[in-house]
Amino acid sequence: MTKAIEIQTEASAALAVAPSAEPANLTGRSIFLVETTHAGIAVQTSFMTEDGKLLQLPAIFPELPYALEQIDMLRNLVIRHFSQAAQVGAQVIAAQAQQAAPAVV
Repeated sequence: MTKAIEIQTEASAALAVAPSAEPANLTGRSIFLVETTHAGIAVQTSFMTEDGKLLQLPAIFPELPYALEQIDMLRNLVIRHFSQAAQVGAQVIAAQAQQAAPAVV
C-alpha cells in the first residue's frame, strides 16, 4: 500500500468544538489523503492547520474555477496511483513467472 498526502487548497474553516460552543477560526489547507489499497484507490479529505494538526473536515473550495482546478489535481493523483499500482502488479507477475519457469541448463 502506498499513501500520499497531497496539499490541495488553502482555506479558512470554522470549527465548532461542541454544539453550544462558538466556532473557532482555523487557518490552514484542505488536503486529499490518497492511498492505494487492495480494494482500489481511497481518497479522503482533511484539513491541516498551520501548526500541523490534522482535522477531519471537508475540503473547502471558495469558487468554481478553483474547485475545478483542485478536482483536476485530484484526478491526476488518482491516475498516478492507478498507474503505480499497475506497474507494481506487472512487476509481481513477472517475478512470479520467473520463479515458476524451469531453470534452463
